[in-house]
Parts: sequence; structure tokens; C-alpha cells
Amino acid sequence: MSSSLFAPPRFSDLAAAAAGEKPLTWRQRRARFRQIWGLARRHGLLPFRKLDFSYDPATAEVRARQAQGLREALEEAGGGFIKAGQLLSTRDDVLPSEWVRELSRLQKEVNPAPPAQIEELLERELGERRGRFATFDVEPLAAASIAQVHRATLDDGTVVAVKVQRPGIRALLDCDIDIMLRLAGWATRRIKQARQFGALDIAKQYAQDLRNQADFAREASNLESLAQSARSARDEVRIPRFFPDLSTDRVLTMEFIDGETITALRREGQTDEIEDALRTVLRSFLRQLVIDGVFHADLHPGNVIIDPDGTSTLIDFGSVGRLDRDLRQTVQDLAIAFLQGDTRRVADAALAIMPLANPADEPGFRRALAEFVTHDLGSGSRITLRTIDNASDLFTRYGSALPADLVAAGRAFAILEGTLRTAAPTMDVIGESRDAAQALILSQLRPRALAGAIGRSALGAFPRLRRLPDRIETIVGDLADGKLTVKIRLFADDRDRRVVTGVIRRVSTVILGGMLTVASFVMFVLPPFEGGSLSPVAAGVALAIGAAASFVTAAVDALLGRRP
Repeated sequence: MSSSLFAPPRFSDLAAAAAGEKPLTWRQRRARFRQIWGLARRHGLLPFRKLDFSYDPATAEVRARQAQGLREALEEAGGGFIKAGQLLSTRDDVLPSEWVRELSRLQKEVNPAPPAQIEELLERELGERRGRFATFDVEPLAAASIAQVHRATLDDGTVVAVKVQRPGIRALLDCDIDIMLRLAGWATRRIKQARQFGALDIAKQYAQDLRNQADFAREASNLESLAQSARSARDEVRIPRFFPDLSTDRVLTMEFIDGETITALRREGQTDEIEDALRTVLRSFLRQLVIDGVFHADLHPGNVIIDPDGTSTLIDFGSVGRLDRDLRQTVQDLAIAFLQGDTRRVADAALAIMPLANPADEPGFRRALAEFVTHDLGSGSRITLRTIDNASDLFTRYGSALPADLVAAGRAFAILEGTLRTAAPTMDVIGESRDAAQALILSQLRPRALAGAIGRSALGAFPRLRRLPDRIETIVGDLADGKLTVKIRLFADDRDRRVVTGVIRRVSTVILGGMLTVASFVMFVLPPFEGGSLSPVAAGVALAIGAAASFVTAAVDALLGRRP
């Protein structure tokens, strides 16, 4: 009997089996696991406990040989394993240099899917809209483990880049993710070094990244959010134009960007252009983080393109993070305190949104946080993923927890810092970040920015303002009917009742005057509604009327207060 009957299937065979986007059967999943296990054995990776993740110089050659075996095994495995290896190559904070160096050599290009399968997918996903492409290059510009990119021309002559998901990749990713999580869990239970660098946590994080990168609908939404923020801020960094009518959850059509990635420019030795471009990317990222609350979370060298005119363009929006208004305010408070070197205010900002389980631990927490800021975030420090893990561990130790979105923001900055350190090693990332953050925060103190902030706050107060008249009427009605005396029985004396009545009248007056002033101020700072014609002079008059109304109500109250 031929032994080939029991040979594990090739990656291409599994891809073909999953091309119908149906989940792999139990038999296919078992075959995939056998394939991965066989590759590990053939490349000298078994038993796993013999893998060397130490930093001992005496065993450097052993680590280099094992790392080469892992790279070759991942390349043969294909699917999600290549992407996981590429992600792992950025973790020089937890892996020795021999492993990182070898994993960084993982093929960026894989064999493209057959043109017939790509055409079939386009027809299925776009239907009649497929005819919008006047030309479509069957040979991809780039082919990666999850998707490949084709150049095309629309019927109006617009040149676009069409990102097409590899047929069957979702089912394969689900299978590969399941295998990776099982292997990471097994290693964590049995291998001390795997526990030390958090193999299972890393696997879970990368599993989510892989799922996100296979969701083109999510990527399209992320792209639109970042593009809108960039347009509003007139950002120096460019976001490609998106074509929603030619996109689905498996096809993404974008503006074609003519340029080179940071990775390609590094190979060509164009370091000056790289450093200038990366400074722009750093400023843009900090604006996304501190001001907009929508940020690109995977800024590795392959996701930044430099146009011939020197403009930086971001691509690949599968991983984008978001911060709500409270977290954004916390980031701004932390940034201001950090710029001033005030560790006390850093702790105040952190505790405002992340209180400790036991308030008695606050002095110890403040000392620990001050030490972390001084040593891990001081001048010349490196912001790695281990730095973010250390910060998270600090809060956990004191019975608190960093919000998941804030941790994601820290990890995104660490990824960018790794790109900056690798592509522009002479750049002082902490110093550049300080300068950029300070400029961003100062820009929010300009009159137009302040007016916008005040206007937004006032607009947010409108729901409460609308309820004020009803509440005032209720208070006044209860006062007129004598019902409020039930609430102040302690003031039986008539003079005490007059004091309380006067206080209530003055509070009502202040509320009414404040309402008029805020309403008129909102009319002043906000643009007119569509079709409106409120001129600056009229807006000034509205503000003056509001202020005058406040003074008039105060004067009336003063006169009434003199009555016996």
C-alpha cells in the first residue's frame, strides 16, 4: 500500500477544499493538524521543550538553527501561520535576537491564487458591478497569505488597487487559529519559557488580529473613519480613497498609490526620506490617538508608502483602534502630566478612570507608578510591547485594570516605535513624541479650537437645558401651593421660611439667567443650520441679549428680595 495515501495534504489542497467558504470538516482539520505536526518534526522543532529562548551567548548557534527551522516550517505551512510568524517577528521584547532576525525573513510574497478562482470570486461578490472594471490585471501586484492586490482601471479611467481575499482563506484561518491556540496552551502548561513570555496571551492577541484582517467590511469601515479624521485635521498623512460600491466583505477597492513602502526604501538605502516620512507618520498617529480617538494600530514598515512627492500614505486598515471621549480625555491628561514631568498628576489622571480596589493602597501605587514613568518612559527609553505589559501588570497588582482600548493604544504605539527604531535608528522616539504631543495639545488652545470645544459641550448640555423649564415650573408650583414646606419642616419659624424661599427664588433666577446665556452663546459659536442666515452681528446681538437677560433677572430678584 502506498504511503502517499497517508501523507498529510498540501496547503494548496486544503485551500482548494475550502474555496467554497465552508468550514473545514473534522477530517480536514485533523489532516491540517497532522501536517503542522509533521512539519515541526521534520524541521527539528520537536520536542518543544528543547527550544532555546534564552539569551545565553553560548547557545546562540543553537537558537539560530532552531529559528531557521521554524521559519522554514511556517513558510511550508502557509495560511495563518505565515502571518503569525510575521507578527511574532516584531516581538523583540520577548524573543531573543536570533529568533526575531530569522522570523523577519519570512516571505512577504506567497504564490498567488489561480486567476480562475479570483475571477470566480469577483463575479460572485460584485455581480454586474464586475463590469465597472475596464481592465483588471490578473497578475497581482502583491500576494500575501490572506489576500492579494491587483491593479485595475475603472470605466472612467481611474486607476485602482483591488484587494481580493484568497479563496477559502477564512475556513483555513479558523482551523489554523484553533491549532495555534491549542499549541500555545499546551506549551504554556508544559514549558517554563513559554509561560514567562506569555505564549498563550500572545496567541490570543494574534488570533484576533488574524480574524480582523480577514474581515474586509471592518477594514472598509476603519478606512473611512481614519479618512474622515484626516480630512477634518488636514493631516499631512494620506489615506487612500475608498470605493464602497465596488467593495464587499471579501473585495476591497481603493485608490491606487504609486510609491514605495518603508521596507522597500530601506533595502534601497534611502534613509533620509524614510526618517522625514516617519516623523510625519508619528505626528499623525499621535493626533489620531490624542485628538481623534481613531488610530491605525498596525504601523509596521510594510504599511507605510512614500509617494514620489514625499507624501506618506497609510495602507492596510484591518487593525484600527478606538478611544471613547472619556479615554481620550484621560490620554490628554496623561500626556500633559507626562510633558510636565509631574508623576503626581500622572497618577491623578490614571486613578480618575481606573480606581484601585483598596484605596489604602494608593500611596504604594503612586510610588510604583512614579518609578515606572521615570525608568520605563524616561529620555532614551524604548517603548516596547513589554513596556505595555509591565504597565498593565502594575495596575493588576493593585487590584485595578487598564481598559482594553487603552492597552490597544499602547500596543499600537509600541508597534510604531519598533518601526521607527528599525527604520530610523538615530531618531529619539521619546523626544520626538514629546515635541509632537506638546504641539498637538497647544493647538487645542487656539480660539477656534476652544470655541468648537465649548460649542460641543454646550450642545451636549441641551438635553438638560430643555428639561429645566419643566423642573422650574414644578418647583415654583410646589412653592406657590405650599408643598415645599413638607420638605423643610425644620424651618417652622416664618423668618426661616422666608430665607429658604429667597434661596429658592435666587436659584431659579440663576438657572433661568444661565439658560438664556448658554443658549445665546451657542447661537454665537455654532455655525448656522442649513438654510440659516445668522450673521456675526446678529450672533453678537444674541449673545448680548442673553447677557442682558441675566442682569435683568438678577435686578428683578434684588427688588423682590427687598419686599417684607
